[in-house]
Amino acid sequence: MEYPIWQLTTLAGGFWIAFIATVHVYVAHFAVGGGIFLVLAEQMAYRTNNIHLLNWVKKHSRFFLLLTMAFGGVTGVGIWITVALIAPEATITLIHQFVFGWSAEWVCFLGEIVALIIYYYNWDTMNRRDHIIVGCLYFVFGWFSLFLINGIVGFMLTPGEWLATKDFWDGFFNPSFWPSLFFRTFFSAACAGLFGFVTATRIPDAHARMLAVRTCSAWTILGVLAVFATGWWYVTALPPGQFEMIAFKSHRVAGFMQYFWIFGTATLIGGLLLAIRAPMRISFTMALVVLLAGQGLFGAFEFIREAGRKPYLIWDTVYSSQILKAHVPVINQQGALVRAKWAPPELKDGLTEDNRSLAGEFLFQLECSACHSIGGPMNDIRKRTAHYDADGLDALLTGLGKLNKYMPPFAGTAEERAVLARYIAEDLNGIEPFAAAETPEFEPADPAPFDPETAEYVLTAWCARGAGFYARGDNWTLLPPANILRAQLVMRGPGPALVTEDVKITYAMEDGPAGELLAYAEAPRFEAPIAATAPGNPLPVATLEGRNADGDLLATAKVVVPATDKMGCANCHSGDRAAVGSETIRNILATHDRMNRTSLSAADKVECADCHDDPIQGSEGNNERLNLSAAIHGVHAIHLTGREAETSCMKCHPATTLRGQHELLGFVCTDCHGSMEDHALSLLKGEKEAGVAAADRLLALITPVTVPNQDAINPRRPWVNEPDCLTCHVGFEPPETDKAFNKWTSNPAARYASRHDDMEAMGCGGCHGSPHAVYPATERDNVLPLQYMDEAQTMGANGNCAVCHGETMEDPIHHNGMGLN
Repeated sequence: MEYPIWQLTTLAGGFWIAFIATVHVYVAHFAVGGGIFLVLAEQMAYRTNNIHLLNWVKKHSRFFLLLTMAFGGVTGVGIWITVALIAPEATITLIHQFVFGWSAEWVCFLGEIVALIIYYYNWDTMNRRDHIIVGCLYFVFGWFSLFLINGIVGFMLTPGEWLATKDFWDGFFNPSFWPSLFFRTFFSAACAGLFGFVTATRIPDAHARMLAVRTCSAWTILGVLAVFATGWWYVTALPPGQFEMIAFKSHRVAGFMQYFWIFGTATLIGGLLLAIRAPMRISFTMALVVLLAGQGLFGAFEFIREAGRKPYLIWDTVYSSQILKAHVPVINQQGALVRAKWAPPELKDGLTEDNRSLAGEFLFQLECSACHSIGGPMNDIRKRTAHYDADGLDALLTGLGKLNKYMPPFAGTAEERAVLARYIAEDLNGIEPFAAAETPEFEPADPAPFDPETAEYVLTAWCARGAGFYARGDNWTLLPPANILRAQLVMRGPGPALVTEDVKITYAMEDGPAGELLAYAEAPRFEAPIAATAPGNPLPVATLEGRNADGDLLATAKVVVPATDKMGCANCHSGDRAAVGSETIRNILATHDRMNRTSLSAADKVECADCHDDPIQGSEGNNERLNLSAAIHGVHAIHLTGREAETSCMKCHPATTLRGQHELLGFVCTDCHGSMEDHALSLLKGEKEAGVAAADRLLALITPVTVPNQDAINPRRPWVNEPDCLTCHVGFEPPETDKAFNKWTSNPAARYASRHDDMEAMGCGGCHGSPHAVYPATERDNVLPLQYMDEAQTMGANGNCAVCHGETMEDPIHHNGMGLN
């Protein structure tokens, strides 16, 4: 915000810092370990009186001088130039905080330069004792330079008490100082051995070459073993949150952890082979291979260490986007473009459609370019966002820095966030906005025959789920294509009676399965789970028949059994937007792997309910993980916060979800289930009450919308505690409120689809229709009341009690507020 931006695209800032810093730091460690290596190798040459070994040490000192002073000096300056241009906020913080430390380090560096020049240019003029002393002085200056730099670098990772005190010594002797110092000291020794292999290949005398190679092997092997031990000490010394990021949370870090062990093992094996099998036959190529393995070892560990301070450059102080953490609340209120001192003048007067693309480009450079390239090798933003349109990308930006703490949060207003999302999606990726889901027009279903003059029975039916949806593939199931079909058979007459014995209720789905509904033990109805798959037809119709023990047809009825796979997963996870297809599934599993360090992408079969409880699928008992509904809504609420139902609920759920009377009156999902945030909080609080520790993490990231705080939200279990109809329809009377959120049914039997009338006879759904599709609904859903009353109304409405009673009724027998006339 305070400094101009170095405009980078193909090779982003992360590439240059990673490339220059890794090479320089590798050489810098050699500069420390190589110094004492020279002294000890020189003493060994004198002790063994081996002129060939002494000549090698002389030549090695020339190689050492050129690599550490010339090349190391240039790359050191390169680091300063690079970080000053790419990470100015963090750089100036380090300079201001550690002026004394930097001054002391430069004194040590000057001492290194002077001592090494004297050491190299006085091989033949200085006596042995003084020459050794000068070499030791070089090592002392070099190690103290490491000591000082280690404190500053460690401060960036673990500032410790400095965050509160801002004291120099608290920042310098930070929690990771000592393990890091030992780790780097031992790695310096390993580097001395690795680089020693390179020059040892030029020793002409076989005996001297073998002695030099085995000396280098000892330094390499013992150094790497010590690096393994101190590296683990280093990692475990990190604060819990940072240790968790490295050890458990980041799938990407896990890969580099594997590289660390692979390259470390390769370096050990290379050192052993050169010492035992090939000291006489060592070649430059062999030495270079072992040297590069050591570079891989160190590079992998540096990446792991860097990951431990994500999303910061200086932990809890400066984000990797160069934005001070303390400034984010103000930036979110005022806007990033207003706060950025070097924003283009065209943007100072506000955002318009004309400057939208320029604003998006500047915001990308401001907040993303430190790590992401455009079409380059480092974190290519095009590849990483190829699944999203602008709306999906806006949701992703909303959740940055919350659930996935590897990236910093977006800093700016919601309008600026949308502009950045459009720039990446539309300008960089060429992805036009995905069309909003539209409610399809369904052909009306022809009602089953019914003659009110002669019919002796009425067969009524409804579904447990009025908005059945599913998502599954060949090797993955989120939700199966199922619903529960329920039915009641009524013998008509002045005293109508429910028939539950000596009858058989069957069903046949159009273009689907057929079967029998069985008597339900706890209520006077028949029901059966239906595999209601009907691709291309989310509202398939089932034809039911009731027959007596002799097989005589008593009654026929039709009812919609909704089941659709047109969920909106592809809006963010790519793939065919007509259904949840294989590409979408692969991307969902890959996202789960990345966020949870799982390996579901490689599994032969993935059933979400195997790990996450889901009452609708009969999956219970896993109290270590969130139930399926709490996990899905909890995660997505973080990304979809601040949105209306049309851009949160309806982005994911099919357009056919709400089809009945409530939709006709203008109700939306949030009126009963709460906003996306509140809905998720109610589920997560239910899990917290059940003792699922994972709920706390998500609860801490979600702020309620319709109530003052989380304490005001009542916990619930999915598919068990649902919105209660009587919250609005008190005493079954016309509504007194239009919000049913936060008052849940107490048990499964109290849910609308399971509830019955005051006579404990007729199921509510038998007269009113399936949940989410209460009559009047779509023409297709209205097939049942049209059969019996020739109008799309609640069964018995407008005085149509004769459907079951055969005559007009004067008293509201089933429940109050029936409106008989």
